[in-house]
Amino acid sequence: MNPETGHIQKEFTNPLVGSKPEQGKFVGLFIHNKHLCVCTSNGDLSYTALDSKKTETKTISNLGPELEIMRGHPTQTHIFAIGGKERDLCIYDIDQIQKSKKEQETLDAAGPNKNTSLHKKKSNKSVGLIFQAKNVQNDFLDLQQPIWIHDLQFMNPEATKIAVATHYHQFRLYETKVGRRPTINVEIGKHPIKVLSIGNDFNHVLFADTMSTVGMIDIRTGKRSSQFKGFSGAATDLLTVPTPKFDDDPQVTRHVASTSLDRFMRVHETSTVYRNIENKAYLKQRLTCIVVDESFEYPVPKVKTAEEEEAEEEEALWKSMEITKDRKRKLA
Repeated sequence: MNPETGHIQKEFTNPLVGSKPEQGKFVGLFIHNKHLCVCTSNGDLSYTALDSKKTETKTISNLGPELEIMRGHPTQTHIFAIGGKERDLCIYDIDQIQKSKKEQETLDAAGPNKNTSLHKKKSNKSVGLIFQAKNVQNDFLDLQQPIWIHDLQFMNPEATKIAVATHYHQFRLYETKVGRRPTINVEIGKHPIKVLSIGNDFNHVLFADTMSTVGMIDIRTGKRSSQFKGFSGAATDLLTVPTPKFDDDPQVTRHVASTSLDRFMRVHETSTVYRNIENKAYLKQRLTCIVVDESFEYPVPKVKTAEEEEAEEEEALWKSMEITKDRKRKLA
Protein backbone atom coordinates (compact mmCIF):
# COMPACT_ATOMS: atom_id res chain seq x y z
CA MET A 1 0.00 0.00 0.00
CA ASN A 2 1.17 3.49 -0.78
CA PRO A 3 1.33 5.33 2.58
CA GLU A 4 0.79 8.73 0.96
CA THR A 5 -2.28 7.93 -1.14
CA GLY A 6 -3.60 4.77 0.54
CA HIS A 7 -3.68 2.99 -2.83
CA ILE A 8 -3.21 -0.79 -2.58
CA GLN A 9 -0.40 -1.73 -4.97
CA LYS A 10 -0.30 -5.50 -4.32
CA GLU A 11 -2.70 -7.82 -2.54
CA PHE A 12 -2.39 -11.47 -1.49
CA THR A 13 -5.09 -13.73 -0.05
CA ASN A 14 -4.82 -16.81 2.14
CA PRO A 15 -7.75 -19.27 1.95
CA LEU A 16 -6.87 -20.58 5.43
CA VAL A 17 -7.68 -17.21 7.04
CA GLY A 18 -11.24 -16.13 7.67
CA SER A 19 -14.18 -16.05 10.07
CA LYS A 20 -15.10 -19.74 9.85
CA PRO A 21 -14.31 -21.98 12.85
CA GLU A 22 -11.74 -24.04 10.92
CA GLN A 23 -9.99 -20.92 9.64
CA GLY A 24 -7.41 -18.86 11.51
CA LYS A 25 -6.06 -15.32 11.65
CA PHE A 26 -2.75 -13.68 10.78
CA VAL A 27 -0.28 -13.59 13.69
CA GLY A 28 2.82 -12.10 12.01
CA LEU A 29 4.61 -11.20 8.80
CA PHE A 30 8.01 -9.96 7.61
CA ILE A 31 10.03 -9.56 4.40
CA HIS A 32 13.00 -11.79 3.48
CA ASN A 33 14.82 -11.81 0.12
CA LYS A 34 11.94 -9.96 -1.58
CA HIS A 35 9.51 -12.59 -0.33
CA LEU A 36 6.53 -12.07 1.97
CA CYS A 37 6.64 -14.46 4.95
CA VAL A 38 3.28 -14.82 6.70
CA CYS A 39 2.13 -17.07 9.54
CA THR A 40 -1.43 -17.81 10.72
CA SER A 41 -2.79 -18.93 14.08
CA ASN A 42 -3.28 -22.43 12.63
CA GLY A 43 0.46 -22.64 11.90
CA ASP A 44 0.30 -22.13 8.13
CA LEU A 45 3.66 -20.61 7.07
CA SER A 46 3.71 -19.07 3.59
CA TYR A 47 6.64 -17.75 1.53
CA THR A 48 5.47 -15.73 -1.47
CA ALA A 49 7.49 -13.65 -3.93
CA LEU A 50 6.46 -10.00 -3.88
CA ASP A 51 6.51 -9.88 -7.69
CA SER A 52 4.43 -13.04 -8.04
CA LYS A 53 1.55 -12.86 -10.51
CA LYS A 54 -0.56 -15.15 -8.33
CA THR A 55 -2.78 -13.57 -5.70
CA GLU A 56 -2.70 -16.48 -3.21
CA THR A 57 0.10 -17.07 -0.72
CA LYS A 58 2.35 -20.12 -1.17
CA THR A 59 2.42 -22.45 1.85
CA ILE A 60 5.77 -24.08 2.63
CA SER A 61 5.20 -25.56 6.10
CA ASN A 62 2.83 -26.01 9.01
CA LEU A 63 4.16 -25.06 12.45
CA GLY A 64 1.24 -26.36 14.50
CA PRO A 65 -1.96 -24.82 15.91
CA GLU A 66 -2.73 -22.31 18.68
CA LEU A 67 -0.14 -19.71 17.66
CA GLU A 68 -0.45 -16.16 19.00
CA ILE A 69 2.65 -14.39 17.64
CA MET A 70 5.28 -14.73 14.93
CA ARG A 71 8.06 -12.12 14.73
CA GLY A 72 11.07 -11.87 12.44
CA HIS A 73 14.53 -10.74 13.50
CA PRO A 74 15.15 -7.07 12.54
CA THR A 75 18.55 -7.68 10.86
CA GLN A 76 18.87 -11.44 10.32
CA THR A 77 15.68 -11.63 8.30
CA HIS A 78 15.85 -15.40 7.79
CA ILE A 79 15.32 -16.01 11.52
CA PHE A 80 11.91 -15.79 13.17
CA ALA A 81 10.30 -16.90 16.43
CA ILE A 82 6.81 -18.14 17.32
CA GLY A 83 4.77 -18.73 20.47
CA GLY A 84 1.20 -19.27 21.57
CA LYS A 85 -1.21 -21.12 23.83
CA GLU A 86 0.60 -24.20 25.14
CA ARG A 87 3.23 -23.40 22.49
CA ASP A 88 6.52 -22.43 24.10
CA LEU A 89 9.11 -20.28 22.34
CA CYS A 90 10.57 -21.75 19.13
CA ILE A 91 13.08 -20.12 16.77
CA TYR A 92 13.24 -21.14 13.10
CA ASP A 93 15.38 -20.52 10.01
CA ILE A 94 13.12 -19.94 7.02
CA ASP A 95 15.95 -20.63 4.56
CA GLN A 96 16.22 -24.17 5.95
CA ILE A 97 12.44 -24.62 5.72
CA GLN A 98 12.44 -23.42 2.10
CA LYS A 99 15.37 -25.73 1.27
CA SER A 100 13.57 -28.71 2.81
CA LYS A 101 10.43 -27.82 0.84
CA LYS A 102 12.35 -27.85 -2.45
CA GLU A 103 13.99 -31.18 -1.60
CA GLN A 104 10.58 -32.68 -0.83
CA GLU A 105 9.19 -31.42 -4.16
CA THR A 106 12.16 -33.03 -5.94
CA LEU A 107 11.44 -36.36 -4.22
CA ASP A 108 7.76 -36.13 -5.08
CA ALA A 109 8.64 -35.56 -8.73
CA ALA A 110 10.97 -38.58 -8.75
CA GLY A 111 8.08 -41.04 -8.97
CA PRO A 112 7.31 -44.26 -7.07
CA ASN A 113 11.01 -45.11 -6.54
CA LYS A 114 11.46 -42.43 -3.93
CA ASN A 115 12.17 -43.40 -0.33
CA THR A 116 8.90 -43.24 1.62
CA SER A 117 10.08 -44.71 4.94
CA LEU A 118 8.09 -43.06 7.71
CA HIS A 119 10.95 -43.20 10.21
CA LYS A 120 13.15 -41.19 7.84
CA LYS A 121 10.64 -38.40 7.37
CA LYS A 122 11.03 -35.27 9.45
CA SER A 123 8.13 -33.56 11.15
CA ASN A 124 7.20 -30.15 9.76
CA LYS A 125 7.62 -28.68 13.24
CA SER A 126 11.28 -29.76 13.44
CA VAL A 127 12.36 -28.65 9.96
CA GLY A 128 14.44 -25.47 10.26
CA LEU A 129 14.13 -25.47 14.07
CA ILE A 130 17.07 -23.63 15.70
CA PHE A 131 15.92 -23.42 19.31
CA GLN A 132 13.03 -24.83 21.32
CA ALA A 133 12.42 -23.53 24.82
CA LYS A 134 11.77 -25.78 27.80
CA ASN A 135 9.07 -25.00 30.32
CA VAL A 136 10.02 -23.78 33.77
CA GLN A 137 10.08 -26.24 36.67
CA ASN A 138 6.82 -27.52 38.13
CA ASP A 139 5.18 -25.60 40.96
CA PHE A 140 5.18 -26.62 44.64
CA LEU A 141 2.34 -29.08 43.91
CA ASP A 142 4.48 -30.64 41.15
CA LEU A 143 2.02 -29.41 38.51
CA GLN A 144 3.16 -28.29 35.08
CA GLN A 145 3.21 -24.53 34.58
CA PRO A 146 0.79 -23.31 31.86
CA ILE A 147 2.21 -21.65 28.72
CA TRP A 148 0.52 -18.85 26.78
CA ILE A 149 2.80 -16.43 24.91
CA HIS A 150 1.22 -13.20 23.67
CA ASP A 151 4.23 -11.26 22.36
CA LEU A 152 8.02 -11.50 21.99
CA GLN A 153 11.02 -9.44 20.89
CA PHE A 154 14.60 -10.16 19.75
CA MET A 155 17.01 -8.29 22.01
CA ASN A 156 20.44 -8.71 20.33
CA PRO A 157 21.92 -8.94 16.80
CA GLU A 158 22.87 -12.63 17.19
CA ALA A 159 19.24 -13.66 17.87
CA THR A 160 20.33 -15.44 21.07
CA LYS A 161 18.41 -13.24 23.51
CA ILE A 162 14.61 -13.15 23.32
CA ALA A 163 12.11 -11.40 25.61
CA VAL A 164 8.65 -12.94 26.05
CA ALA A 165 5.36 -11.73 27.58
CA THR A 166 2.70 -14.21 28.67
CA HIS A 167 -1.00 -14.37 29.45
CA TYR A 168 -0.15 -15.18 33.07
CA HIS A 169 1.49 -11.73 33.60
CA GLN A 170 5.01 -13.17 33.31
CA PHE A 171 8.05 -11.58 31.72
CA ARG A 172 10.68 -14.08 30.59
CA LEU A 173 14.10 -13.64 29.05
CA TYR A 174 15.65 -16.53 27.12
CA GLU A 175 19.35 -16.79 26.29
CA THR A 176 19.89 -19.64 23.85
CA LYS A 177 23.60 -19.91 24.70
CA VAL A 178 22.82 -20.46 28.38
CA GLY A 179 20.04 -23.02 28.24
CA ARG A 180 16.52 -23.86 27.14
CA ARG A 181 14.84 -22.50 30.25
CA PRO A 182 14.44 -18.71 30.80
CA THR A 183 17.23 -16.95 32.66
CA ILE A 184 14.73 -14.38 34.01
CA ASN A 185 11.15 -15.30 34.92
CA VAL A 186 9.22 -12.66 36.89
CA GLU A 187 5.59 -11.72 37.37
CA ILE A 188 4.54 -8.19 36.42
CA GLY A 189 1.26 -7.02 37.94
CA LYS A 190 -1.82 -9.23 38.05
CA HIS A 191 -3.19 -9.04 34.51
CA PRO A 192 -2.23 -10.62 31.15
CA ILE A 193 0.55 -8.81 29.29
CA LYS A 194 -0.61 -8.34 25.70
CA VAL A 195 2.02 -6.04 24.17
CA LEU A 196 5.82 -6.13 24.32
CA SER A 197 8.00 -3.62 22.46
CA ILE A 198 11.61 -2.39 22.40
CA GLY A 199 12.26 0.42 24.90
CA ASN A 200 14.83 3.23 24.81
CA ASP A 201 17.52 0.66 24.00
CA PHE A 202 17.90 -3.11 23.83
CA ASN A 203 18.30 -3.34 27.61
CA HIS A 204 14.70 -2.22 28.15
CA VAL A 205 11.29 -3.32 26.89
CA LEU A 206 7.89 -1.63 26.98
CA PHE A 207 4.89 -3.66 28.09
CA ALA A 208 1.11 -3.18 28.30
CA ASP A 209 -1.47 -5.35 30.04
CA THR A 210 -5.25 -5.64 29.67
CA MET A 211 -5.98 -3.04 32.38
CA SER A 212 -4.37 0.17 31.01
CA THR A 213 -1.00 -0.41 32.69
CA VAL A 214 1.97 0.62 30.54
CA GLY A 215 5.54 0.46 31.80
CA MET A 216 9.16 -0.29 31.03
CA ILE A 217 11.21 -3.29 32.23
CA ASP A 218 14.99 -3.53 32.57
CA ILE A 219 15.77 -6.97 31.09
CA ARG A 220 19.07 -7.14 33.00
CA THR A 221 17.27 -7.29 36.34
CA GLY A 222 13.66 -8.10 35.42
CA LYS A 223 12.44 -5.12 37.44
CA ARG A 224 10.07 -2.38 36.35
CA SER A 225 12.07 0.79 35.68
CA SER A 226 9.28 3.25 34.85
CA GLN A 227 5.56 3.60 34.25
CA PHE A 228 3.57 5.67 31.76
CA LYS A 229 0.32 7.21 33.01
CA GLY A 230 -2.69 8.83 31.39
CA PHE A 231 -4.31 5.72 29.87
CA SER A 232 -8.04 5.18 30.32
CA GLY A 233 -8.10 2.05 28.16
CA ALA A 234 -5.77 -0.88 27.55
CA ALA A 235 -2.92 -0.07 25.15
CA THR A 236 -3.05 -2.04 21.89
CA ASP A 237 0.39 -1.09 20.52
CA LEU A 238 3.56 0.66 21.68
CA LEU A 239 6.38 2.11 19.61
CA THR A 240 9.60 3.91 20.53
CA VAL A 241 10.47 6.77 18.15
CA PRO A 242 13.08 6.89 16.69
CA THR A 243 13.04 3.10 16.58
CA PRO A 244 16.16 1.73 18.34
CA LYS A 245 18.72 -0.11 16.23
CA PHE A 246 21.56 -2.34 17.35
CA ASP A 247 24.23 0.19 16.33
CA ASP A 248 22.39 3.31 17.58
CA ASP A 249 23.65 5.85 20.08
CA PRO A 250 21.79 5.05 23.34
CA GLN A 251 21.82 8.73 24.33
CA VAL A 252 19.38 9.73 21.58
CA THR A 253 16.21 11.39 22.91
CA ARG A 254 13.24 9.17 22.18
CA HIS A 255 9.47 9.27 22.59
CA VAL A 256 6.89 6.52 23.10
CA ALA A 257 3.89 6.54 20.78
CA SER A 258 0.90 4.39 21.68
CA THR A 259 -2.63 3.47 20.68
CA SER A 260 -5.31 2.21 23.05
CA LEU A 261 -8.89 0.98 23.25
CA ASP A 262 -10.11 4.46 24.27
CA ARG A 263 -9.31 5.53 20.66
CA PHE A 264 -6.56 7.95 21.67
CA MET A 265 -3.07 8.14 20.21
CA ARG A 266 -0.59 9.35 22.83
CA VAL A 267 3.02 10.51 22.79
CA HIS A 268 5.06 10.29 26.01
CA GLU A 269 8.50 11.73 26.62
CA THR A 270 11.27 9.56 28.08
CA SER A 271 13.88 12.18 28.93
CA THR A 272 12.57 12.76 32.50
CA VAL A 273 11.52 10.42 35.29
CA TYR A 274 7.91 11.68 35.07
CA ARG A 275 7.18 10.27 31.58
CA ASN A 276 4.76 13.10 30.82
CA ILE A 277 2.28 13.12 27.94
CA GLU A 278 3.47 15.57 25.30
CA ASN A 279 0.58 15.12 22.89
CA LYS A 280 -2.54 13.07 22.38
CA ALA A 281 -5.25 12.95 19.74
CA TYR A 282 -8.69 11.35 19.51
CA LEU A 283 -8.77 9.39 16.24
CA LYS A 284 -12.40 8.09 16.31
CA GLN A 285 -11.60 4.55 15.07
CA ARG A 286 -10.76 1.49 17.16
CA LEU A 287 -6.96 1.56 17.06
CA THR A 288 -4.94 -1.67 16.96
CA CYS A 289 -1.51 -0.68 15.63
CA ILE A 290 0.79 2.31 15.16
CA VAL A 291 3.45 2.84 12.47
CA VAL A 292 5.70 5.92 12.22
CA ASP A 293 7.37 7.20 9.06
CA GLU A 294 10.64 8.50 10.50
CA SER A 295 11.81 9.93 7.16
CA PHE A 296 8.83 12.32 6.88
CA GLU A 297 9.48 15.95 7.74
CA TYR A 298 6.55 18.21 8.44
CA PRO A 299 6.76 21.33 6.22
CA VAL A 300 7.61 24.21 8.54
CA PRO A 301 6.35 27.63 7.35
CA LYS A 302 9.10 30.11 6.55
CA VAL A 303 9.64 32.78 9.19
CA LYS A 304 9.55 36.25 7.64
CA THR A 305 11.99 38.95 8.59
CA ALA A 306 10.93 42.41 9.76
CA GLU A 307 11.95 43.95 6.41
CA GLU A 308 9.84 41.42 4.47
CA GLU A 309 6.79 42.04 6.67
CA GLU A 310 7.18 45.82 6.25
CA ALA A 311 7.48 45.46 2.48
CA GLU A 312 4.35 43.28 2.36
CA GLU A 313 2.37 45.77 4.45
CA GLU A 314 3.43 48.61 2.17
CA GLU A 315 2.50 46.61 -0.93
CA ALA A 316 -0.91 45.76 0.58
CA LEU A 317 -1.48 49.43 1.39
CA TRP A 318 -0.81 50.51 -2.20
CA LYS A 319 -3.07 47.76 -3.56
CA SER A 320 -5.93 48.81 -1.27
CA MET A 321 -5.95 52.39 -2.65
CA GLU A 322 -8.53 53.29 -5.28
CA ILE A 323 -7.37 54.50 -8.67
CA THR A 324 -8.81 57.95 -9.45
CA LYS A 325 -9.54 59.05 -12.98
CA ASP A 326 -8.52 62.45 -14.34
CA ARG A 327 -11.52 64.79 -14.66
CA LYS A 328 -11.94 66.74 -17.85
CA ARG A 329 -11.88 70.46 -17.22
CA LYS A 330 -14.53 72.65 -18.82
CA LEU A 331 -13.21 75.43 -20.97
CA ALA A 332 -14.63 78.90 -20.14
